[in-house]
Amino acid sequence: MQQHGRREDTIVTILTDGAAGLRAVQRVVAPEAEPVLDWFPIALRFENLKQVAKGMNSLTDAALRQYALTQIERGKWRFWHGRPERDLIGLVGLRQWAHARCFEHIPAMVKLGTALLDVIRYLEANADSLPNYGQRYRSPRRVSTGFAESAVNEIIAKRMNKKQQMRWKRHTVQQFLEVGIQVLNNTLEDAFRHWHRGFRPEEKPSPFATAA
Repeated sequence: MQQHGRREDTIVTILTDGAAGLRAVQRVVAPEAEPVLDWFPIALRFENLKQVAKGMNSLTDAALRQYALTQIERGKWRFWHGRPERDLIGLVGLRQWAHARCFEHIPAMVKLGTALLDVIRYLEANADSLPNYGQRYRSPRRVSTGFAESAVNEIIAKRMNKKQQMRWKRHTVQQFLEVGIQVLNNTLEDAFRHWHRGFRPEEKPSPFATAA
């Protein structure tokens, strides 16, 4: 951070996915920084809740499904607009409703209650890093590292974890990464000059050239 211009009076914001290890690093490296829970994993968790709710039978449990979807969407809206306390109360109430004994015969309701408990615990553990996301977004300030996620997927995961004709091996990935990043940054030619001193020199404009 110092190499990129950080000074003692620089305001630092650190976005994390809430992992305890990352928060521990933040407390050591930049204890005065503002921690912000990345919106991307929050949105994914709410989307998972919606998928579970949609698993209810549309004919026999249509009213239950619609109520659950409405409450989940309302909860997501509250978190986006900086009302985490109210939403946590709403999610706890929704979980109690989903775990009511009269719904024990509906597997999707039981699954929804379990998923809600996981989300509640995740948000409670990161209650000190839940800003008003909508306000930050309009500022504009970062609310997510989605841009980094997509870069990781494009540069690394696509070649290491997904079914590709050419896959990278762990012991050779560093060299491929260096080339791949230079290609994406359109700096490969300059990088080759740095790696290989005999590579063609950079063409400089003639001092005698005149504009047309």
